Amino acid sequence: MSTTTVTTIETGSNRAEDLIKSAVAAVESVAHGGDFDAKYDDGVKPSMENRFGLKSSWDHFLPSPADMPQGRFEVELDEVIVYGEIPKTIDGTWYRMLNDPHFPPAKGTPFVEGDGHLCAFRIQDGKISMKTKYVQTERWLLERKAGRRLFGMYRNPYDAHPCIRLANDATGNTNIIYWGGNLLALAERGLPYAMDPDTLETRGADPFAGQTRAKTFAAHPKVDPFKNELVTWSYNAKGLATRDFATYSISEDGVISNEIWYQQDKTGWPHDGWITENWIILANMPFTTNSEEVLKQGGHYWTFVDGQPQEFLVAPRTSDAPRHPSWKVGEFRKYVTDHGLIVHAGNAWEAEDGTLQLESHFLSFNVFPFWNPPGYKPPLPKANWVRYTIDLGQPDGTKVASPVVLQEGIYDFPVWDERFTTKPTKYIIMAEFANKFENRRPDFDRIVRLNTETGEKQVFHAGDESYVLEPAFIPRSADAPEGDGYIIFYTTRASTNKGELVILDTEDMSKPLAIAVLPFAMRKQVHGNWVDNPHPGKKLPSLTAPVKQDVRPTPWQSQLHMVS
Repeated sequence: MSTTTVTTIETGSNRAEDLIKSAVAAVESVAHGGDFDAKYDDGVKPSMENRFGLKSSWDHFLPSPADMPQGRFEVELDEVIVYGEIPKTIDGTWYRMLNDPHFPPAKGTPFVEGDGHLCAFRIQDGKISMKTKYVQTERWLLERKAGRRLFGMYRNPYDAHPCIRLANDATGNTNIIYWGGNLLALAERGLPYAMDPDTLETRGADPFAGQTRAKTFAAHPKVDPFKNELVTWSYNAKGLATRDFATYSISEDGVISNEIWYQQDKTGWPHDGWITENWIILANMPFTTNSEEVLKQGGHYWTFVDGQPQEFLVAPRTSDAPRHPSWKVGEFRKYVTDHGLIVHAGNAWEAEDGTLQLESHFLSFNVFPFWNPPGYKPPLPKANWVRYTIDLGQPDGTKVASPVVLQEGIYDFPVWDERFTTKPTKYIIMAEFANKFENRRPDFDRIVRLNTETGEKQVFHAGDESYVLEPAFIPRSADAPEGDGYIIFYTTRASTNKGELVILDTEDMSKPLAIAVLPFAMRKQVHGNWVDNPHPGKKLPSLTAPVKQDVRPTPWQSQLHMVS
């Protein structure tokens, strides 16, 4: 496989050392609120930049107002200011899910804990409108009514206020997808919340009306475009820390089928996964759930397991799916690779020889350090974008062959042309970690489109003082070649602290086609998805509220009406 690239990046231990040094420098900078000055008791000169030392219950969660917008506001905005020109063929809505706590979390709460806040950008006729609205979950409503935070640590009911320990604590704060006329706000601790795709009003929890016994739902379900079904899974499916997981499919009419239950030998965390025509594969990361005793003491739900391999949980999508001759009915198999993490997955397919081809990043380090065990010493961060081959003829517990490295570097938030999910694809679009950074917190600052067949890499760099969030891909047309179209993503630059939507053309990523500028910055999104206009050629409903007041001309107040 060719490794020719358009743009090269630093890789290996030198870059890893740079990352560690930069991260340490960033932490020290935040801790000191800027330049350290020994003349003051805490080393910080009082100023407007550090609020003259005044304290807030949000200090631990929003340490730096310059690069951590506070959020917590709902907004509607027509006619977002656009520089450049948006192609008229872009017709749909980009939905993004923000993790945006309405009340300050307790100290030590991981960033994954927060309220779901849906943001929608509607693009039609070259114009953009936007709207945001909180997912009105049971817990959000309870806390708003109480006027205070009631829920504690992530997935720890014992850390919540006693009066609401039996409440539904699903947040819907991780991903947002469109299926069967509903937006589904997803967080893997519970079942989805359905939302209206135009008004963003919350329609209610469990839109599938109790058809599944599972208590949880995946954050990254997959749409099979060839079978027109949503394929998903539930882990900890019978409740907190249970070893059970289930896989199933959902029709556009909301009917669940092919529900199959399994039980692992231990708990695990399959945040993402893959589907092929006949198989579902879950990326089971090396985490274990803590005991009830630990939770009762206010502890974390997860603990990272040093040395445990990254696992692949492989199961047939249906009970009557074509299976390898060595497989038994009702069986799932666990295959393993090296110790590390696969947090987010790319596309997958079945090769002609029957093997499974799975693309993903592979990280040598834990990106959730708040769940590290006591005394854990993290390794130098290394990562690659890779392709695994799984031979279904190998027995349960087999270590798979080392993956093919498609590109070196730290990548995340992969997206591909989902018209071809379950079929071989060659283009993957991702966010890439900053090459170098001096006195700032490390972040993703570029968008990459990689041709995995040739190794060609197109790069758009948003700037050294910028961060980029998960991109979305928009096909140029319904019959466009795979990977041909537009890329949209959100970015903020430190010099402006205003949000910007950037639209790139895959034919030339050297500069944007258009940049839409918001008059404010927003909380960082977690995940999101582009949804084409479900009725092509028809006007989409306005995201913003209509003007209800009748306007009657008053000519006597006109400047053209002469006063005698």
